[in-house]
Amino acid sequence: MQFAILSSLLTALAALTQTALAANCGGAGGTANGECVMYNGGSCSQGAKLGSYRPTCTGNCFQYSTFYSITPEGDGTYGTDCVVYSDSNCQHEIADTGNQISGGPCFDIPQGGNSMKCYYRCH
Repeated sequence: MQFAILSSLLTALAALTQTALAANCGGAGGTANGECVMYNGGSCSQGAKLGSYRPTCTGNCFQYSTFYSITPEGDGTYGTDCVVYSDSNCQHEIADTGNQISGGPCFDIPQGGNSMKCYYRCH
């Protein structure tokens, strides 16, 4: 019984933490405060949005179980560049979006990503 309660609490805490990390971005891509990274559960043409977060220049390792496409967006002046990894610790690079200054295109990650580092306003 205690194990089941602890397990439920840990699951709820993980969901809350993921929600906090995947906060809504704010403005539209290419506009003031528009920096954003959206990640999806399928391809660009079919994927359901899983969440989004605001990138910074520190390039923290963002982890999610599996995502199959991302859309990095800058604010129209400064860009967002994302590097996607196949592992959950940002070690094995599988894709790089390049610097996207405005409402960037969506990038398919067919093999699925498990983590990413996205940099905003670094270049």
